[in-house]
Amino acid sequence: MRVQGKEENVRTGERRPFHGAVQVSWQTRSGETRVIRAKCIELSDQGARIECENPIDLRTRVYLQAPAYGLMGDASVRYCRRSGIKHMVGLMFSSAAGEAEQGRKRLIRRPPGEENLHAN
Repeated sequence: MRVQGKEENVRTGERRPFHGAVQVSWQTRSGETRVIRAKCIELSDQGARIECENPIDLRTRVYLQAPAYGLMGDASVRYCRRSGIKHMVGLMFSSAAGEAEQGRKRLIRRPPGEENLHAN
């Protein structure tokens, strides 16, 4: 399992804090569907950083949903590194923000100060 990754900052958009529950799903190489709950830490037009208990392989295509906001879309794992007993996972969305799912659009456009309204 390859989970490390470069930690260089290649973002062009602004990262905003968002501390809320998300559901992450993907299909493993063996065809098994995995679904986990995670905590979203940051969000930008292009991606997100999440914290979860289990590692996710690099380049895995995942589908992200925030229960309080709705569908966020699909993304690719750009890095995964251990942080204490958790894993920090960097995701890059497959579609541009203008073509994003409704949940992601609502999160990106929310007013400053609403970062923790739906934290779980």
